[in-house]
Amino acid sequence: MKRRGNRTTRIPEILDVAIRVFAKSGDNGFTQRRIASEAGIQLGTLQHYFDSRDTLLKATIEESSRRYLAFSHALVSDSSLTPTGRLEALVDHTFETFTDPETLVSPFALECWSLAEQHEWMRQIMEKVSESYHSLFSDLVGQINPKLTVEESWVRAALIYSHWQGLLVFLRRSKFGQAHPMTLKAPIKSQWVELAQDMA
Repeated sequence: MKRRGNRTTRIPEILDVAIRVFAKSGDNGFTQRRIASEAGIQLGTLQHYFDSRDTLLKATIEESSRRYLAFSHALVSDSSLTPTGRLEALVDHTFETFTDPETLVSPFALECWSLAEQHEWMRQIMEKVSESYHSLFSDLVGQINPKLTVEESWVRAALIYSHWQGLLVFLRRSKFGQAHPMTLKAPIKSQWVELAQDMA
């Protein structure tokens, strides 16, 4: 077992393990006992911080979403790049992450979407996350083309964001996506930039 920690260090450690377990084993494999074991702590210690499985599951999903959204915000706010360069960097990172067989991002998201079909509380979380990403894409589109109205940026961002979500599934679950993922990167980068820049 791990040596004694405090709340500041222990909770992130537990959530790290919980994120990995949920991504790899889904809702059925997500148990407090398993997570405590893999975190190297007593079950009672875990339950001190998360008194129920549902409490831990919700915290796990919210924390994973927060971390990846924060990373995405940092990426599209990189002042060393032009707005177009930031969108291109986002495409690069998308393909790097979604094609990595060891990534936790894609399986975690797929498990979340599945759970959202069954539970209202999960649907609400995913709706909130989706709105945050849509807003992120909309802000970036507006930076690339300041002449667009807010409504135009919002619609174009929706097209890019929906494509981004589709890539998460296609690159992981299709034969072509698994065999030839990088053949798609340049065309997608070009299409997204054109969509953001075009005034038509």
